[in-house]
Amino acid sequence: MIYKNLLPRGTVPQEKIKKLNEAEIYASSFTVSIALNCPTEQLGLGEEMIHLFKEDVARELQNSGDPEKSALTILTPSITDKSLAPDGCGTLVIFMPAYMHQHNNWQTGSDLERSSDYIDLKKQVAEKLIKRVEQAIAPGLSNHIVFYDAATPITHWRYTGNQFGTMMGTKPGRKNMQTKVAGYVTPVKNLFIGGHWAELGGGVPIASKAGMNAALLVLKQHHKKAFDELVDYFEDKKTALEINQQNIFKPYSNDWKRRKTAAEKYFQKT
Repeated sequence: MIYKNLLPRGTVPQEKIKKLNEAEIYASSFTVSIALNCPTEQLGLGEEMIHLFKEDVARELQNSGDPEKSALTILTPSITDKSLAPDGCGTLVIFMPAYMHQHNNWQTGSDLERSSDYIDLKKQVAEKLIKRVEQAIAPGLSNHIVFYDAATPITHWRYTGNQFGTMMGTKPGRKNMQTKVAGYVTPVKNLFIGGHWAELGGGVPIASKAGMNAALLVLKQHHKKAFDELVDYFEDKKTALEINQQNIFKPYSNDWKRRKTAAEKYFQKT
């Protein structure tokens, strides 16, 4: 996205862009986010992440994007964070590995235009996944669904700009290491990569770490004292109290306010 769409043509060497285009990346996902009219615990689910797969399906098909065969990952966000659902309600999220090219780009064709065919396909796949979870581990699940929202690889691509809607960027491995597709520094002065594309492996921990490291690179150039203090803090050489006593950083005003979730807004209306 940055190199292709946000910078003038020719800014980044074509060889670099070619390596990025050919990098090995993680799959995208078909994601079903479900609002329940009961606590998720009532369906027998806990705070653990559940990996649901069929033992009679070959391993290579577990990541195929076939709703009948692919392995599923099931999370229950409202168990660990009660603010995500009103009292007496819950949330459930189902993930299935999926790919942007499947189903003729999910019935969007070469121009990626979403139509009624796209919406119908989303519904079909979502209901197959819900049925699988209901039959395997959560009897009666469909009777407790207030609403659900489905996201395809097209959705993830539209909202993130990630190549093919990948969920976690580039994979760790020999090819990506040799071609050095991940990194913080760009050909543009003072433009750094901060996010899961900065390092191999992806995921929230990598993205968080990358954001911190990108900020440190900026401070190293423009505010060396602040950089040194933060490095000491991250390396456990100084405490947060000791850092704040240096009067280098402005105190946080603590004025952030949490916005209502989609579930809270929905139940407020009803």
